[in-house]
Amino acid sequence: MGVVNQPEDLLTRIKALERQVRELRRGTLNNATISQGGLEVRTPDGAVIMRAGEFTYGSQAARGLIIFRSNGTTQARFFDVPGGGGYWSMFDEQGSAIFSEDTNSGFGIATPYLQVAAMPYSEVLSPPQSTTSATFTRLHRLHFQLQQPWLRTQLICQTDASTTGEVQLAVAGVPVTASPAPLDAGISEYRTVDARIEGDQRSFQYVDVEVRRTGGAGAVRVAVAFASGRQS
Repeated sequence: MGVVNQPEDLLTRIKALERQVRELRRGTLNNATISQGGLEVRTPDGAVIMRAGEFTYGSQAARGLIIFRSNGTTQARFFDVPGGGGYWSMFDEQGSAIFSEDTNSGFGIATPYLQVAAMPYSEVLSPPQSTTSATFTRLHRLHFQLQQPWLRTQLICQTDASTTGEVQLAVAGVPVTASPAPLDAGISEYRTVDARIEGDQRSFQYVDVEVRRTGGAGAVRVAVAFASGRQS
């Protein structure tokens, strides 16, 4: 003869099943659709770590995503408001935007502000560093902390009449450009030369700008207008 459950046993089992149903409902969002309001993700102690959907931005109703730190401050926000004007931004622990898009112009980033290179105009007209050597000669050295896999250089290149040359980027005498960039005779122009730089992120690196004369009897002059990291 089987065991007959007592009322208190049945009540215990029902409560256990209700608890399991609640946990399943919290843990799954299969085929979920949110047509209004929003979704919040919370820690076991109830702190909000992410909010998606509708929320208030100032006096406006916004739609997007907010990610919070464990102390409740905003870490990142991606949103828009009716009629446009929203933006995405990342914040430091003091609440300052450290990376954001420029919504006023709709072009590029608003922060951070990036440095702009400057050089005497006389050096633009006639770069002071030059070579007449037929072998590659180091005219400039770039120092930086590696943040992106590529280095981009904008070079001012000049050659005397009937004089040709080449320019490349190298590390410890080993070229890192796919091939030297040829410089025609009698030119004065900007030239972009890129190279992939190997190394750990944030490691200190140096890259040399090497130049040589390949023909003629004059000089080849090169100045660095600016250099920056570049994505892959």
